Amino acid sequence: MFASFGCASGPKADLGSVVTFDYVGTYKKTGKEFDTTKGKKPLEIMIGSKQLLKGFEDKLVGMRKGSSKTFILKPEEAYGVRDPKKVVEIERDKRFEGVELKKDAVIYAINKDANGNNVSTPLKVVSFSDNKVTIDYNHPLAGEELKFKVKVIDVKPFDDRTKVITEADLQAAKKK
Repeated sequence: MFASFGCASGPKADLGSVVTFDYVGTYKKTGKEFDTTKGKKPLEIMIGSKQLLKGFEDKLVGMRKGSSKTFILKPEEAYGVRDPKKVVEIERDKRFEGVELKKDAVIYAINKDANGNNVSTPLKVVSFSDNKVTIDYNHPLAGEELKFKVKVIDVKPFDDRTKVITEADLQAAKKK
């Protein structure tokens, strides 16, 4: 579902375009805001570079400078469905020394990615005792339908001067 409105001009956003935009993200069910660019710099991304959720990038395609759109991403298009297997009980050991545990608090685990770089993973504390901690490894927005209001500020079409991803990347993305 989406609604488009606004006075638009210039090139359409497409694969490889650099798009600058403002947005507000809310939970569809409650209307509560979870993220926004209000009071911040607008976002600038290259469509197809996987900087955003694919579902979000797909909704930007075809937009022009000055256009606005409201759309909803289903869990499968956003952070996935909640997986009950990602709620686990573990020993409250030295990993938790110095960590103040509170129910529903988000704590972060530092792990290594495939390239050996540190990555921060949010974990929700479901419950805890002196010996055990129940942690939810699902993304905090997993299972949620998310509503976005987007206003495009600028679209720079893909050309050789702005080439950041390879032609092979563009062709592979078009096939998906």
